[in-house]
Amino acid sequence: SARRYARDERPAFGDLDDRLLDMIFGSPVSHSRPPAGRILDLGCGPGTFAARTRVRYPQLTVIAVDPSRDFAGEMPHPDVTVLRAAGEALPLVSSSIDVAVMVSSIRHVQDRARTFAELRRVLAPAGRAFIVELDPSASRTRIAAHADHLGSTLLRRAFGPLVVRTAPSSSAISALAVAAGFTQRSLRDDPVQPVYILELS
Repeated sequence: SARRYARDERPAFGDLDDRLLDMIFGSPVSHSRPPAGRILDLGCGPGTFAARTRVRYPQLTVIAVDPSRDFAGEMPHPDVTVLRAAGEALPLVSSSIDVAVMVSSIRHVQDRARTFAELRRVLAPAGRAFIVELDPSASRTRIAAHADHLGSTLLRRAFGPLVVRTAPSSSAISALAVAAGFTQRSLRDDPVQPVYILELS
């Protein structure tokens, strides 16, 4: 399952990782002083976002966390710290993370409220969290931008009605985050992929 996701599903996000990094840190060429600190990729899956972050910003400490033995056991970049753990019980020191990112993973968490509480605990007081999740209200065009690049006909047919349309809404996720002590800083739709991006602090 993990290998199939890495091969047939995760690549369909295209250049989303780079666009997210531009949004969070700005373009690498625009920095007079590169960003520093610790970034958490929670629910990292095959480590695509974590690896891309480390390539673009080698001065950052990148920590990737996933409960799957298959995902946590393989990482495409040797300088990413990988921890096998659930979002509900993060093996991290309180206030130790500057930026946390969850790409298409909050919907897989068993206890979302507890995960947000843990995310709030490990985030530094001035830290930010970005929840990137499939948008059940996404247009057919944005759904097709992803579905057309999935690795099998079955996945392409099922993606819209069975995956995107059943994902948690931005309002539901935002409410859970606020209840855990977060403040919603912004909410935006990605212009290409069928995801919303919720920025929290």
